[in-house]
Amino acid sequence: MADREDYVDEAKRRIAHLSYKLEEAQDRIRKLEYNNAELQRWTNDICVPKLQELSDELTSRYNSKKYRGQNWNDYNK
Repeated sequence: MADREDYVDEAKRRIAHLSYKLEEAQDRIRKLEYNNAELQRWTNDICVPKLQELSDELTSRYNSKKYRGQNWNDYNK
């Protein structure tokens, strides 16, 4: 009978431990989801527009150097 009680007590201890670990994991998941949402917002609001601006600027600089001194009438044909 004592062995059965020891087994039940051990099972209860393991269940309590795993429940605690599950709560910890769920807290970490919530924190990561929040951080991911913040990062996504920052990316969309700041990074993407800035990258587009820099890309447009580089394209403009490249094109101005590439076609500098060209006769634009040649491209109208």
